Amino acid sequence: MLHITLPIIMTISILFLRLKHPLSTGITLLIQTFLISISAGLNNKSFWFSYILFLVFLGGMLVLFIYITSLASNEPFDFKLQFFPILFIFMLYFLFMFILLDPMLITNNINIPISSMMETFIIKENMYTISSLYNFPSAPLTLFIIFYLLLMLLVVVKIMSLSSAPLRLSV
Repeated sequence: MLHITLPIIMTISILFLRLKHPLSTGITLLIQTFLISISAGLNNKSFWFSYILFLVFLGGMLVLFIYITSLASNEPFDFKLQFFPILFIFMLYFLFMFILLDPMLITNNINIPISSMMETFIIKENMYTISSLYNFPSAPLTLFIIFYLLLMLLVVVKIMSLSSAPLRLSV
C-alpha cells in the first residue's frame, strides 16, 4: 500500500503548484492529508497518530473552506484536460522510481514468522499505550485539557455575536 501512496503524494504535490482556484487547492490539500495520514498509519503500530493528524488538518481545512468561500464565492472554476497526461506521466515515473529504488516496498512480509509470545507482547503494548492516557499519572492532566477545551469553546461562542461575525449575512 505504501508503494502506491508515495507516488500519488508526489504527483498531487506537483498538481498543487499548478492549481489556481481556491477550492481545488483545498481539495488537493485534503487528499494530500488523507494520503499522508494513511502512510503514517502504516508506519506506526496504531493509527491513532494518523487519525488525530487527519482530524486536526480537517478542522483547519473547514475553517479555510468557509473563509475562502466567503471571499471568492464567484470565482470561475476552469477545468483543463491538457495537464492530465503530464500528471499521469509523473505518477508513472514516481511509481517506477519507488519500485526500482526500494525493492523492500513491494515485498510481502507474510513469510516472516512471529511467535505467539511476540504477538501477545505487541497486543499488550498497544493496549497499554491507549489506556495510559486515562490511568493515574496522566488522568488529571487529560481531564484538565478536556475541561480547558470546553471552556475555550464556550468563551469563543460567547464572544461571537451574529451582528459582528466575520461571516454575517449581508441583507
